[in-house]
Amino acid sequence: MAFGSKQESPQKTLSTSFLGKGTYIDGKFQVEGNVRMDGNFKGEIQGNADLIIGEGAYVEATVQVRNLTIMGELHGSIHCAEKLEIHNTGKVVGEIKAGKLIIEENAIFEGTSAMTKKEEKPLAADQKNAPKASEAKK
Repeated sequence: MAFGSKQESPQKTLSTSFLGKGTYIDGKFQVEGNVRMDGNFKGEIQGNADLIIGEGAYVEATVQVRNLTIMGELHGSIHCAEKLEIHNTGKVVGEIKAGKLIIEENAIFEGTSAMTKKEEKPLAADQKNAPKASEAKK
């Protein structure tokens, strides 16, 4: 290493974004870090991120994130790659798809939910058509 040069970290530093109370945004929000929303949002939220919708927040959106924690109100379609938590102050109206779903007592959920499985490797075409071992000996 040369004198005065810094060693670069192999990991990227993920940003943390914050939407404060009294703020309103209408549009598309693309994020790769962590986000906390305490204001109002309408539109679309996407990214490899952990999203927190704080108590008192109102979100009307299509949401596709890694993890989602809801303490406020969300209306829309939600897809969480990993975990969705609806806390006791939270309300969700819409469609949910998540790897894990946690709904606390007194939380409100109106809609449909589906648990997503980790994708399994499909069988190769020749394995699907190959006879089973017991069938091959006949």
